[in-house]
Amino acid sequence: MKKSIKYLLGAAIVVPALVSCSDFLDQNPDLRTTLDSEEKIANILVSAYVSGAGSYQLVAELSSDNVCDHGIKKDYNQFYQDVYEWAEEVTSNNDAPRNIWSTNYKNIANANQALAAIEELGGPATAKLKASKGEALLCRAYSHFVLANIFCMPYNPATAGDYMGIPYMDHAETDLNPQYERGTLREVYEKIGLDIEEGIPLLDDTSYSVAKYHFNYKAACCFASRYYLFIQDWDNAIKYATKVLTSNPESLLRDYDAIAALPNSSSRHQAYVSSSSTANFLLQAATSNSGLLFDWYSTAGRYSHGKIQGTYETVQPKKGGPWGSGVSFKAAHAVLSTSGKYVLPRTWRVFQYTDPVAGTGYNKAVSVLFCTEEALLNRAEAYIMKMSEDPDAVNSALADMNLYASNLFSAGFSPMTEASIRKWATETYPDYSELYVGKTSASSPQTLNPKKKLHAAPYNALEEGGAQENMLQALIFMRRYQFLHEGMRWFDTRRFGITVYRYLLDEDDETVVQITDQISDENGTPDLRRALQLPADVIAAGLTPNPRNK
Repeated sequence: MKKSIKYLLGAAIVVPALVSCSDFLDQNPDLRTTLDSEEKIANILVSAYVSGAGSYQLVAELSSDNVCDHGIKKDYNQFYQDVYEWAEEVTSNNDAPRNIWSTNYKNIANANQALAAIEELGGPATAKLKASKGEALLCRAYSHFVLANIFCMPYNPATAGDYMGIPYMDHAETDLNPQYERGTLREVYEKIGLDIEEGIPLLDDTSYSVAKYHFNYKAACCFASRYYLFIQDWDNAIKYATKVLTSNPESLLRDYDAIAALPNSSSRHQAYVSSSSTANFLLQAATSNSGLLFDWYSTAGRYSHGKIQGTYETVQPKKGGPWGSGVSFKAAHAVLSTSGKYVLPRTWRVFQYTDPVAGTGYNKAVSVLFCTEEALLNRAEAYIMKMSEDPDAVNSALADMNLYASNLFSAGFSPMTEASIRKWATETYPDYSELYVGKTSASSPQTLNPKKKLHAAPYNALEEGGAQENMLQALIFMRRYQFLHEGMRWFDTRRFGITVYRYLLDEDDETVVQITDQISDENGTPDLRRALQLPADVIAAGLTPNPRNK
């Protein structure tokens, strides 16, 4: 169904009602005509990134299996409950799906205005205009990618033409009431790919004053590797990850020793997101509560990452990860005594005062959008998926996985091998994780574990316990660890068809009182809740909503 641009922005564009005729006539009716210089075009692109409300990370993390319900006695509010329960309508909040929708379309509109202005100046005839065009194309591609991964079903080459996409805004609007259609998911991804491929060669890192808050070359190539990984184009995922990592990926590793030496959790979070880190390529500072949820605070302790997941599945599995059980992390997770949260340094909370005297303001969350670790893990995953056709792929995957893992530990790490990973995946964890109601005991052992059944194609066709599946299970575990608190796990549960359980814990944070819900593709049909529902006002305006399970 076709709908106008104001509904793409969540009905956020309104004309002020109380404006005099002379005031209205004094206004430039087309603000894009003011973009008449290289500097103005570059400046509008600052508004093509999330800086206010609308970051996807908190919603994605709370939608994933990285959190569970720790009981009503822990801190929470209705917004967190709505997101955790995959509610059709979510309470208003800076992090709400409505703001993800409207903010990303505003970012896209700003990128399109810049692109239109560049053409009005005669095209990218100068180095600065060329770089601005590249940045605008990457911003447009990235915002559409975020929207597709929040509001559309996961991409699969076989089914992408069957699922609805989101409206792809590929030009600046001049019509009073432009019309858009959702199209198909395949069409959306094809256009994202075109923007990426056209944009990357135009980028120029020297055009930025602070490159790590813009789509610099490494950030763009890391985004490209993610995009190609998600559409299962293994060769291009490897190609772009290699452009990021160069021939000397060791020089881009994160300095965990320096992070571990810092005195408290907040300073470690700040160091993790530092623009001076060679491991960080693109940073985001958004108006968001994710820094409260995923740092040293008791906020939203009811729906959080705590003991049962931390000690069985993620940061400290009782039987060890694929790197073994005797490792010592340089920057280990912290356990918050008041809420039971298990926290890694990932997102830094900054309070921005609007009135320092009254002490009022709002939370900003600084986070990493693209980094060295992702490039390594993206390339390793692509190599694993090529193992059946390339006999050298397993060694290439192991090299990236070992480089990633060795940087995490101060002691106890021995390089992983195909044999050691096989032992971990088939002997240490012979079964896939299953949930139960009750408490861990000798007669009722806890069966939660890091290994998950994969229900999505082509991963579900891999031989269970075979070399390729074992390697992929280890890689997925590493990704879960690396991207904890950042929302990527939700995207991975979608890609791989991993069942996401909702279970209520007793006060001991170990006893499962009740399994309240689950998203599962086990019957061969993808659960339609893997695509979050469109904002209510967008649906009310007539844009086709996402279907739901019957």
